[in-house]
Amino acid sequence: MHHLRDSLLGSVPKDSSSLSTGDYVLRDQEDTRQSVARGEIAHVRETAFGNRTWAITSRYCSVADGVDTLEDYIHPLWYMYYELGRSISCEAPEHEGIVLDILRIQGMGPLTRPSPGGRGIDIARTVDGALWTDLPFFAGDMVNLWSINRATMSGAHRLNFATFLAKLASARVAKDRLCQVALLVLRDLFEIGRDLRTGEQTDDEDLHRGTRNLEVFHLLPAAVAWLREASHNIVLLSDLYWNDCPSDVSKGGRDFLESELGQRSPAGFSPWRYMFWLKRLAQIREEAKEANEKALESLAEDGCEYMVNMVRDKNSEIIRAYKNGGDSLRQDKHLSCLRELAYPEDSEE
Repeated sequence: MHHLRDSLLGSVPKDSSSLSTGDYVLRDQEDTRQSVARGEIAHVRETAFGNRTWAITSRYCSVADGVDTLEDYIHPLWYMYYELGRSISCEAPEHEGIVLDILRIQGMGPLTRPSPGGRGIDIARTVDGALWTDLPFFAGDMVNLWSINRATMSGAHRLNFATFLAKLASARVAKDRLCQVALLVLRDLFEIGRDLRTGEQTDDEDLHRGTRNLEVFHLLPAAVAWLREASHNIVLLSDLYWNDCPSDVSKGGRDFLESELGQRSPAGFSPWRYMFWLKRLAQIREEAKEANEKALESLAEDGCEYMVNMVRDKNSEIIRAYKNGGDSLRQDKHLSCLRELAYPEDSEE
């Protein structure tokens, strides 16, 4: 059943071979990598937003290429934004600029041309939506690129790329499908047992580092970036029990599935899963304090504030789920912040 469902939701490739792998695509990706490595950020951005989008638009509207032939041009465009998104500092004004680029590209569609015979119009509809309105293949490519590269990236690249995607998700780009990356980030950090920092790992780029080698200090900045930029979306999707994604993305991690909260929760976003993330983040804050990891403690504190404040501001269903969760939740010290929201009269005593 999962295979059928995943095929219907299949904008998320299983591995890198699922992306278009023609010689043109591979050469183009290598050219992009080399240009970024040489520091030609402005040139790559100008090429992506100006030349590439114009070429794809022209091929459909003027040259009358078939939509299927455009896919090999669309994936390299999104790959350029992957390289830009991870290479430009998330604190730089140019980082906001590439977010705006994606929103402006989305605003260029839908692409149309006269139908054969001059009756009506044809719209450029790919198997993943209309150009440019639906940003076809964008969400799938970004999820895939995060999945493949999250372990080997440097800490700076991981933070930059996570922030780029979270900012776009906050604008509901690609109909919430970018929030699949949030599921992956939060599962990696909170739902799989990881050491805080053993001292054996660096946060430099490491092509030999695997996902199992990641520690809390690798992943916490990216998770907090999602909570800072897109907490509204994460709470909303949790309230809605959103699960419009393949099972390998939506499934819970081992620690979550074995927990009391995990046994109450379906796959995908849910109030129960949100509470587990919040509980685990509070535990990380404690662990960091005990280990005198002040930067990690501060990050975890910020993350808890983002999570709790949005639940309060939205009067989220998470509060009702907590109230209905029984004494075990009410007595859990790591969820005391929710007790104050659910039972404000107690805090006034």
